[in-house]
Amino acid sequence: MCPLTKQVMQDPVTIETGQTFEREAILKWFRECRDNGRRPTCPLTQRELRTTDINPSIALRNVIDEWRARNDEKDLEKACNALRLHPEDDEDESVRAMAYISQICQRSGAKKNLVRAQGIISTLADLLKSSSRRVRLKSLQVLRTVVEDNDQNKEELGKGDTVRTIIKFLSNEHIQERELAVSLLYELSEYEPVCERIGAVYGAILLLVGMGSSKSENMMAVEKAEKTLKNLEKYDTNIKQMAENGRLQPLLTKLLQGLHHYLHFASS
Repeated sequence: MCPLTKQVMQDPVTIETGQTFEREAILKWFRECRDNGRRPTCPLTQRELRTTDINPSIALRNVIDEWRARNDEKDLEKACNALRLHPEDDEDESVRAMAYISQICQRSGAKKNLVRAQGIISTLADLLKSSSRRVRLKSLQVLRTVVEDNDQNKEELGKGDTVRTIIKFLSNEHIQERELAVSLLYELSEYEPVCERIGAVYGAILLLVGMGSSKSENMMAVEKAEKTLKNLEKYDTNIKQMAENGRLQPLLTKLLQGLHHYLHFASS
């Protein structure tokens, strides 16, 4: 615990007196001393310092990291249990548990792996079918955080019927559900094996083309739909479906590329 912030330290450093503080907190203290025309002192002993050099406390940082990892694992387990045991009975508890999972995932990629290892992804996917709109919205939001920049999590979420469930949100009358769903689909489409599954779902391309050309949708949703379609263009079957639904440019580009290749071959 840092004596200045009263919080668990993330980057502990030691000063001349041997006292340990959070790096940013002690540097701020030294700046305030100078700004007030005083020589830098130790915040605990008030002793004037000959130097403001700081040294990283690596051993303490390792201990703190291990302690935090153990706590995160336990807290994630509690959050997962809260979602599994009473997902419909206590909407507030479910939303709080998901908010904690999102917060953990934003710390590092390793935390996202921990979420997958604890089986939380399938639990979050199940909540997409909740009768509570608030729970569905939070689940879409958290799943996007969980899979972002993590191909293994995308693969896990892409199993079973989950991709189809997400695509169904694109036809939902609630704007925010559509926006969060297309953002999640874009993240999934960045991973080729799941991208292929998106295009294989009946009606997916039709819904994405409609959203991408919509004048009434939020600009962010339109942009995500367009980017998702761009990823889907990697597969010829998707290009054919896009053309059938009025999106002709990918097919024209493909035909021109084939023509250029043919002309080059014929002239050589």
